[in-house]
Amino acid sequence: MDYSIQLMDKKKFSAEECRLIEQRYNQALVQQLGSSAEVARSRRAWVQAKTRQDEMAGADISLEEKQAIVYWERAETAARLLALEGYTGALEDLYIDVRVESAP
Repeated sequence: MDYSIQLMDKKKFSAEECRLIEQRYNQALVQQLGSSAEVARSRRAWVQAKTRQDEMAGADISLEEKQAIVYWERAETAARLLALEGYTGALEDLYIDVRVESAP
């Protein structure tokens, strides 16, 4: 796995709950995207596209970059909902960080 997943607001959860949320999140991402290699590739593409979008300030990014953003964000949203299923607090208060190692 070329990436790591970490639930950032751990105060609301026990260590075991954090581990389970992170594990479910990863499993859901892999299910959505097809493999852990595709998770890493998609996250890298999303970061690059979002960075270019921010740097271009108003100019259009390419269709491929737009697709990379949508592809990752749909998978991430689905994974987040599955990972936090049963949580009764505000989902927007929770952040799950995905860090990808540099491309080989």
